[in-house]
Amino acid sequence: MKILMIDIGGTNVKLMASGHEGRRKVPSGKKLTAAQMVKEVKAATEDWRFEAISIGYPGMVVDARIAREPHNLGGGWVKMNFRKAFGKPVRIVNDAAMQALANYEGGRMLFIGFGTSIGTTVIVDDVIIPLEPGMLRLTRRDRFIDRLTQKALLNDGQKRWLAAVCEAIEILRDVFKPDDIVLGGGNAKEIEKMPDGCRRSDNQKAFSGAERLWPGADMLAEPYGTSWRIKRKKKGA
Repeated sequence: MKILMIDIGGTNVKLMASGHEGRRKVPSGKKLTAAQMVKEVKAATEDWRFEAISIGYPGMVVDARIAREPHNLGGGWVKMNFRKAFGKPVRIVNDAAMQALANYEGGRMLFIGFGTSIGTTVIVDDVIIPLEPGMLRLTRRDRFIDRLTQKALLNDGQKRWLAAVCEAIEILRDVFKPDDIVLGGGNAKEIEKMPDGCRRSDNQKAFSGAERLWPGADMLAEPYGTSWRIKRKKKGA
């Protein structure tokens, strides 16, 4: 299938599609409503042809439906019928989960996305579990959301932000005991030296996660409540 990927971030909405190189962006932000996003995406992709849409949403998704309004965008997301609005089949997943799915090979993997906010997903033996770690304590005074966001990077400087990143990685490593840690998001490029046991995800690779939400992919992720279950394509199929 020809897929359009819509990756909704706090600064930009990133767009990629089957058969088209590179990606396009439309501005995001606290005033971006669901209806406005649909309008902007339609305008930005009017010369692209696609059959289905994968949306990476920065918030809670239950049974492939948005369950909670976002903290860093405008309103109207929970009630929006995206299939009707776009006139195409649509599948919605947490944005960090989509990027994690793109990088998953097997076993126990932890994905940490550093962008406008912080997103985390753990995949264990083909079960995808999006997490919201922002309120976890990094120090007695500071939470993850205070020290790991884009705002913290700008206000605290790269050196202090990197120290917080390394500390957060070790906390999450100790909790989830992953075999593989993938760091992604727009600010992952600021991490010049990868911590032990970590690898960087290319943001372009997120498209593989969008493809893996639809039949025909090597891995097919299907919603199961607040998690997703992966079915692997049988060899020779």
